[in-house]
Amino acid sequence: MQLAYIQLALSMALVGINISIGKEIVSHIPVFLFSELRFVIAMMILLPLLSMRGEWKSSWSREEGTVLFWQSFFGVFLFSICMLYGVKWTTATSAGIITSTVPACIALLSFWILKEKLQQNSMWAILLSVSGIGLITFTGESQETSAIGVLGNLLVFLAVISEALFTIFAKRLSGRITPFQMTTAINGISFVLFLPLAIMEGLRFDWGSVPASVWLLVVYYAVTASVLSFFLWYKGVAKVEASKAGLFTGMMPISAALIAVLLLDEAFTWFHALGMLFVLVSIYIGTLNIKKQAFSLEE
Repeated sequence: MQLAYIQLALSMALVGINISIGKEIVSHIPVFLFSELRFVIAMMILLPLLSMRGEWKSSWSREEGTVLFWQSFFGVFLFSICMLYGVKWTTATSAGIITSTVPACIALLSFWILKEKLQQNSMWAILLSVSGIGLITFTGESQETSAIGVLGNLLVFLAVISEALFTIFAKRLSGRITPFQMTTAINGISFVLFLPLAIMEGLRFDWGSVPASVWLLVVYYAVTASVLSFFLWYKGVAKVEASKAGLFTGMMPISAALIAVLLLDEAFTWFHALGMLFVLVSIYIGTLNIKKQAFSLEE
């Protein structure tokens, strides 16, 4: 179980780091084109490895294929669009803090979809998370309180919901498809979803305008976001409840804020601090093992 916790924490730390990395990349490369390049690189890595591991599967059941598609659609396609456009229009620091609400979203979806019990401490955690979002979105400095800044924060929150759905779908497939098969399938489906708009952007794009350092970031992003983070998350989520796995998404805002401050020179205001305090307290409350006054859809 401890190994599963490490896998989940490391996966979300990589996602948090990539919030800031993605903000830098999309300042040079359009969102859809960058996303497509990410999946091309990932598939170049995953397909040979899948063959070497002997994990080819000729066909999926209809149910497995459907779940994989929706997992790709929400957890990768919509998540990438909302997150990359969101961090383009808001600060990476605010984006990182807003992603702290993923545990609360996963707890709610686990209650509604997976029929996991929703305890009283989870409901308090949800309330604190929402309060943290409101504080970050509607207070603060110019970029975050402008119309475009509010839109950016809203898109990041939609990415949060998409990430929560990704975890729910992953949990439904755990034990039926190996983590490596799932990682490869998700990247393949996402490649197809992004392809039409990526071609349109690629035809108009000045490829020579991108610095070499940014191309290196694209490769880094592809390896960590499309291969390592997916694989580690699938390995971990197969061993724990979805709601408990969701608590480890708290690693996202921590790593995102550190990278934003250290590499992007973004300011860390007291609004950020207070908003982060709200969501971190919500994560702490959500981890408490309180057995009384638990609610379940089956009751």
